[in-house]
Amino acid sequence: MENMNIDAGLSVEPVKPQVLVTELMDRAFEFRQTGKLEQAVACLEQALVEARKTPFEIEFQTRIQLAMTLADAYQSNEIEKAREMLVAEAAFAEKISQVMQATGTPPQKRAATAGFLQVRDRSIQMSLLGHEAPEISVKEWLVGEPTSLAELRGRVVLLEFWATWCKPCHEMFPKLNELHQIEGPRGLEVIGLTRHYMAYGGTDESKIEERRLMLGMVNQHQVSFRVGIAKDERLQAEFGANGLPTIVLVDRNGIVSYAGPGENDIVFSRALQHSLTVQ
Repeated sequence: MENMNIDAGLSVEPVKPQVLVTELMDRAFEFRQTGKLEQAVACLEQALVEARKTPFEIEFQTRIQLAMTLADAYQSNEIEKAREMLVAEAAFAEKISQVMQATGTPPQKRAATAGFLQVRDRSIQMSLLGHEAPEISVKEWLVGEPTSLAELRGRVVLLEFWATWCKPCHEMFPKLNELHQIEGPRGLEVIGLTRHYMAYGGTDESKIEERRLMLGMVNQHQVSFRVGIAKDERLQAEFGANGLPTIVLVDRNGIVSYAGPGENDIVFSRALQHSLTVQ
């Protein structure tokens, strides 16, 4: 990458590390808005260098946001860089989370855990790209006949991880219904996957009540595609899907072509159309 003049417009006097990193991230955002992606990546890379120089002078949430933004910037054509960066940032976030669990206040503990899981999940998602998708394990199917990724080989499979308490998941269901109806004839198979949350490890009665809520949500949105309940949290962990909703796209050969938030993500739209076009 050629040398970019990313310092233009930045403060010339010495500034605090937090201010400098934030300023660089703001500049990256401006570059991305105007389509100057190389300059945006250069700004984000410099911000990460600065953050790593003084790790304890940078707000933890800023560091998390930086890692996630840079991963998205890398996603189009530098997946390996994204993977390497996220592995390192996940290790750093885990250390901070461990410190907070031992010494922090309850809000600090929650924020540290959430930040670590966010980066770790993105790292897992990036590691899946270009590789065969893990097989799904479903305890019970709420909608549709039992199936597996192996059985669906030859079709494009969209996995959506959701939960009853997730408001964006409620908003996602009508859109997935429409997508399934429109793209189904071209070979798209949509599968919604959830698990027990409130009743996890609880009594049989609590699981029955939570299943009732799951089925109510599915019926409310008149879901037309398959929906299953995973056996436990391991399926989510394999796909880096603790954050909800998470979309994973598996092509006709069983290879993961996308993993992330899905909606309003141009990378997802391109991956979906490419997967449907290629026979």
